Formats: sequence, C-alpha cells, structure tokens
Amino acid sequence: MTDLTERVLDAGHFGAGPDAGPSTAAAARDCGTGAGADEAPAAGSGALAALLLLSDGRFPAGGHAHSGGAEAAVADGRVRDAAGLADFCRGRLHTAGLVAAALAAAATAGLDPLVLDDAADARTPSAALRTVSRRLGRQLVRAARATWPSDEIDRLAAARPRGAHQPVVLGLTARAAGLRPLDAAYAAAYESVAGPATAAVRLLSLDPFHAAAVLARLAPQIDTTARAAADAAADALTHGPTALPAASAPLLDISAEHHAAWPVRLFAS
Repeated sequence: MTDLTERVLDAGHFGAGPDAGPSTAAAARDCGTGAGADEAPAAGSGALAALLLLSDGRFPAGGHAHSGGAEAAVADGRVRDAAGLADFCRGRLHTAGLVAAALAAAATAGLDPLVLDDAADARTPSAALRTVSRRLGRQLVRAARATWPSDEIDRLAAARPRGAHQPVVLGLTARAAGLRPLDAAYAAAYESVAGPATAAVRLLSLDPFHAAAVLARLAPQIDTTARAAADAAADALTHGPTALPAASAPLLDISAEHHAAWPVRLFAS
C-alpha cells in the first residue's frame, strides 16, 4: 500500500474517523472494477434520487450560466447545427469530461481532495478555465451544504477559500449523498455534455428536441467514459493521482481564453 493510500484510508485529514475512505477492495468494487460494481443502491437509501438531483440542470450549482465552450465554438463557426453540436460534445466528453469524471470519482472514493485539487490544476492549462472551475466549485459548496452537509466539504472549503475545483467538490458532494464513485463519474460525464447542449438551444435557436437527441445518441459513450473514469479512480487509490487521465483539448483552452476577453457575452464561459 502506498503512502497516499494509507493517508487516505487510515488517518488522512479528510478521511479520518467515521467518514474514512473505503478499503481498497471496496473502493475498487464501487469504482466499477470489481465484483458488485453494477449492483444498484439498496432500496430506500435515496441514492438514486440523490444522483438525479445532483445531475439536474436546475440544481443550484451555477452551471446554467456556463456553456462549456459552446458559445465560443458557435461564434467561430465550429458549431452551426445539431451535427456540429454532436461533434463538439463528443470531443468534450472524451477530453474534459473524462478528466472531470475521474477527479470526481476519485474524490468520492476517498482520495485526499487537496491532492486532487492540485491534480485538477495541473490538468487545466487555461487560466480562464481554472478560474471558472473554482467559481463553480465555490457555488457547488453552497448547494452541497444546503442539501448534504458534510465535514469533508467544510474542511475543503476552509482550505480553499477561493474555491476548490468543481469536479473535486462534485465528488465530495456525491460522497456526502451516499453515492458511489461510479455515480459521481456519471454525473460529471453527463454534465460535460448537457451544459453545451442546453446552451446551444439558446445560442443557435436550436430545436430542443434535436439537442436532446444529441445527448441520447451520446448515452453509450457517456457510459464508457464514466466507467473508464471510475476505473482510473480505483487505480489512483493504489498509484496516486498520476493514474488519473490527463486528456487535453487545446482548442477548448484557447477558445476559453479568447471568450474570457469578450466585452459582451451570453455565458460566463
């Protein structure tokens, strides 16, 4: 067992006491790598409803004000219709979406959220996107405290007063809600494409039925991405955060920097 795993599972600042992280075997199962990974939460646990609430675009986490890069892509002519939106969402899912899903799953599995916050920083080369992620993380902390209060979330907020990265906060929120790492990965993966799809309806006056169809056709790839992210989170329990994916999307980063400098825009990012 590595020093990181021992710190997370035994006496880590964020994992000590009754909220301590799961055993490596249990984490591997819950992350989606072992026997029982596909087991549904126990009846009456409220976990499925919690996952629906956490993934709902109406959950007050601030995501409605962000387009996930879609506004810049529309302005550049890279997204003109439903087909272009599908291509954009697919690319985002397999890059930024995968990274976010793995970070969220790792936080739910019990890895040190401060270590994960640093890992998120290293995987976000755009200063504009780092700022956005921390703002969204700060907003999500407020929502999490109102819905699933947690000492772990409070400690993270105290350690990162300007905001921790949103995927890390999402993972801790899922943990507080009694969800599995795989559930957190699903929430993050879905969020990575649902935001741009919703924004495209406003930006392009796109038929909302067509936007919904884009998301429906992406469902198998959302499954694949979430499971890959959960598997990486399980590996990170043993090998540390370097086991987490670091997929990049340079055009998203460049567009985010340009978008941040616009004097007038519909979305914050």
